[in-house]
Amino acid sequence: MRRILAISDIHGCYNELVKLLDEVNYKPEVDQLILLGDYIDRGTKNKEVVQKVMNLVDEGAIALRGNHDQMFLDFLYKNNIDAQMLYLQNGGLTTLESYVGYEWFDDGITPENLYRAKQFIQDNYKEHLKFLYHLPYYHQIGNLLFVHAGINPLLEDWRETSDDDMIWIREKFLYSSRPNDNLRIIHGHTPAQYLHSSNGINFTEKRVGIDGACAYGGQLNCLIIESGEFTQMSIKR
Repeated sequence: MRRILAISDIHGCYNELVKLLDEVNYKPEVDQLILLGDYIDRGTKNKEVVQKVMNLVDEGAIALRGNHDQMFLDFLYKNNIDAQMLYLQNGGLTTLESYVGYEWFDDGITPENLYRAKQFIQDNYKEHLKFLYHLPYYHQIGNLLFVHAGINPLLEDWRETSDDDMIWIREKFLYSSRPNDNLRIIHGHTPAQYLHSSNGINFTEKRVGIDGACAYGGQLNCLIIESGEFTQMSIKR
């Protein structure tokens, strides 16, 4: 039976991702790697992470969408000042600099150089943007559901969860006692340290939170599922 490896919230931590895949001895021909979104923002090697994730998907990995991936697309394609401010307030500047160069904003962040940055990225990184645009919101294997943030526990059918909830939901999902069709939900989005005072993976009967807050100086976690057993490995930032 194939191992399932799950990693979430890479946030530009390229070196840690490469080391973690090496540490778990990832082999695409025998392992199923699932990446739970938030490839960009806050870290420094965002462009490199997106390219690495694209390469991993080409080799057979599954990559899901996170809220930061969506905010990046909204920033680029929506002529909306609120979307722009939301993205910049949530660490988006490091992604822009990763794509356009760190000297781009030497004269400050202005509407003019933000507009030019958008155009530069759209003109020069079409494949990256196409890849992010087509990312799915969840992946299911048996009773295991992989999703970035979670699902709406108040719905009779979790599949009716809105796209926004799948990448943004927090308290309503995390603190619900609803059974959710006997699913065990593997998620990121909320750093594990907020769930159990540790950057290590948070295991509960219904939910497994794997975000190790790498971009905040924590660690990048890999959940390893093999023959029904759950273990973990991590790389410190």
